[in-house]
Parts: sequence; structure tokens; C-alpha cells
Amino acid sequence: MSAADATSLTSAASAGRERERSQEPFERVSPLLRAALLIGSGGGFLLAAVLTVTQALRLPAGNWWSALVQAHGHLQLYGWAALFVIGVSFHFLPRLRGTALPLPRLVPWILGLQVGGLLLRVLAQPLLALTGTVPLLWRSVLVVSGGSEGLALVLAAAEYLLLLLRGPALSTRKAFLGIAPFISLAALALGAAAILNLVNMLQAATQAGLAPQPGDELNISLGLFGFLIPFALAVSAQSLPMYAGLEAFPRPILWPLAGGYELGLLLLCLGLGLGEGADPASAPVAWPLRFLEGPGLLLMGGVIAGFVAIFISMMRRRGRLPTHVAALSPAPEALARSYRRHTVQQNQAYGPFVALIASAYLWAFFSALLLISAGLILLWGSPLPFSLDAARHGLAMGFITLLICGIAPRMVPGFSGSRIATPQLVAATLWLGNLATVLRIFPLLLAAPLGSLWSGNPLLLSLLFGLSGPTGLATIVCLACNLWPALRNGRENV
Repeated sequence: MSAADATSLTSAASAGRERERSQEPFERVSPLLRAALLIGSGGGFLLAAVLTVTQALRLPAGNWWSALVQAHGHLQLYGWAALFVIGVSFHFLPRLRGTALPLPRLVPWILGLQVGGLLLRVLAQPLLALTGTVPLLWRSVLVVSGGSEGLALVLAAAEYLLLLLRGPALSTRKAFLGIAPFISLAALALGAAAILNLVNMLQAATQAGLAPQPGDELNISLGLFGFLIPFALAVSAQSLPMYAGLEAFPRPILWPLAGGYELGLLLLCLGLGLGEGADPASAPVAWPLRFLEGPGLLLMGGVIAGFVAIFISMMRRRGRLPTHVAALSPAPEALARSYRRHTVQQNQAYGPFVALIASAYLWAFFSALLLISAGLILLWGSPLPFSLDAARHGLAMGFITLLICGIAPRMVPGFSGSRIATPQLVAATLWLGNLATVLRIFPLLLAAPLGSLWSGNPLLLSLLFGLSGPTGLATIVCLACNLWPALRNGRENV
């Protein structure tokens, strides 16, 4: 054998080993998913239940309650949802990219730093607001929590950016290339959120546990609109057609959609970061900066609505053999029958996961309409007749959480080689999750325009709102119980 042949064989073997390593072992990322479920069920959704019940019962609330609201929102976005998304993406993105995760040894550090920072914050922020007489300890803990979280999120963002830069040429990885703009946007937003969170905690340490409202709102927007929504759109475009048995998402429109969404997010962040909190009388520049929010919300809402409209059209054709597959088959009718049987078997094994995904997209479409309406109203120069909190919870609970509840029971068993506990729990999350979203959003939308009509029974809306927290907690508990066998006893199935 010649030296050239030996070199060629060695290179081929190395390439083969690299391809084998291109998907991280599931055991490496499953702790992230377990931590996300524990934080969601024992932290974020539990706090949501406490907050909604205390508000419904109209119990006395002080600074501690406002501090708990801020801690709850951060815990939900950067604990429950973000850790779950990071864990799943660290597993499947390397294979899509055709290379290994750049710095796999950082995964346990990301988990430890993020969980530690979140626990310190949820403990220290309300206690600092409640016990101002002994502030030094809790002030120090808040600053440490911001630094711990900041480092974790920066490391996670670095993993995504290095994954974009390393590996084969992007032109040879068409699937990854299509969603690359969404991944890069999510990574940049995560890095920006890390820095902003540290600044917020430094300010909260000097302001009795409360982060400034503009900074907290911008941090929430970066987590939801900057990180979670782009990742949800990217995973939907790439993986959902395969798991739900749909035709492929039309890739040529992904980059224009990403461009419009990125511009909208930039305008929104400029409006929130530079226009909020300023006195228009003393700072005339505040109004045009605040005015940027209108076009930002309009663009983001339009992109989400367009994206969802395409997926709903694809889901309506589920159960029918994709046209490009039927065209390649010598016996399309027999293949179509087999395809329908496969769809039925999927429903029996994983429950109504497709219905969960469809409901998540309907909530995304509804929330997008709220964003579009808010954008148009702000452009008109009028005050909003509803709270944007309704749109944010519609996306966070209705879209992101229900999408995870729908995809995870189908995707995680494929990763781990194990099974979910029972498909009946998928049905439970379908009903509980949608009920929690209805109870959370519609009281917010009805409170302002119909307030006078409810004057005879003012507690009704509050009681409905109060039920949203416990119902959301029941949803995440069902999901955790259903996924835990696959996360605990799974084996690698690549």
C-alpha cells in the first residue's frame, strides 16, 4: 500500500470517527433537561401559582411581591424553558452541523453555574426586599447570582457561535444553513441577556431587591423574543416535519423571515432600552425611541404569524403521504396506507402530541395578532387598550411551553432509547396547558375594556386568573412525570 493510500484511509477513518461524535451522547445533556423540569415544577410554575393565588385573594403585597414577580419571570425563561432548549439543541445541532459540540466539557459548568445563579436569585431577591434591615448578605448574594448566570449564558452562547464557525462549509450543510440566522440571533441575544442580567442584579442590590423596570422588561424580551422564539422557529422548521410526519418546511423563505424578525427585535430592544423610563418633558428624544417599539412589535408579530400560517397549512395535510414521497414510490396507494398506519401507531405510542403542537401554534398565531395590533396602535400614537403581558404569556405559556410539551414526549424517547411513562399524560398536558393559558390571558384582556361590566362581581376575573397558576403547575408536573423514565433510564440511541 502506498503512502498516499494510507494517508487517504487514515483521513477517512478520522472523518468517520468525527461523524460518529457529531451528536453528543444523550447522557451529557440529559441533566440539563432534568434540571429544567425540576426548576419548572418546583420553582417557576410553583411561584406562578403562589403569585396568581395571592393576587386573586387580594392578599397584602409589598416590595417582596414585586421582587418575587421579577424572580419568577426570570426563572421561567432562563431556568425552565432556556435550560430545556439548551439541552435539546446541544444534542441535535452538532449532527445537523456535521461536527462535534465545540467545548463539550463546558456543559456541566453551564448547568451548575446557571442553576446555582437562579437559585441564589430566587432566594435573595424577595428576601432583600422583605428584610431591608440586614441587607449586606442578600445584596452580595444577588451580585453573585448575576455573575454566575452571566458566565453560564456567555458559555452557552459561545457554544452556539463556535458551532456556527466550525465544521464543514455551511454551503454543504443545507439543513443547518437554513436555520443558521435564527441560531446566531439566539446566541447573540443570550450573550446580551447575560450582561444585562448582571447589570440588573447590581442595581437591584442597591434598590431593595427590585431591578429597574426598563432593565427587567428588556431582559425578559431578550429571553423570550431573542432566544426562545428564534429557537422554537428553527426547531420547528428543521425537526418538526420529521417527528410530526409533515412535508418539509419551504427553506427559501427562512432567511427573509429571519431578517424581518431580527430587525423587529432590534427596534423593540432600542425602544425598551433607550425610550423607557425617561421623562418626555425633560428628554424629548425619549418619544421617538419609544416609538420604535411599534414597528418592532409589528415586524415580529408579522413574522410569527406568517411562520405559523405555513405550519398550520402543513398540519392540515398530515396523514396524507407527502407528494414528493408519493412521486418516488412505484406503489403510492400501498405506501399511503402504510403511512396512515404509521401515523395511527405514533398517536397510540405518544398520545395526542400533534394536537399539542397544533394548539401551541394557534396560541402563537393569536399572540402574534396581539403584537401586530399593539404595533399598529403604538404607530397611531394611542395608548394600548390591553396589557402586552397577555401577548408575552401567550407566547411563553401557550407557544413555548405547549410546544415543548408536544415535541418532548416524541423527541426525548428517540434520543434516549427509552419510553415515556404513558400517553395519557400527554393528553393531560394538552387539556391542562391550554386551560392554564386561557385562564392566564383572557382575564388580562377582559379586565380593562370590560371592567365596568364586571363591577357587579369583581372577584370573578380575579378568581379565574388565580386558577391559572395552579393549572400551569399541574401541566408541568404531568410533563415531568411523563418524561422522567426516558431521562433517568434511557440509553444512547443515535
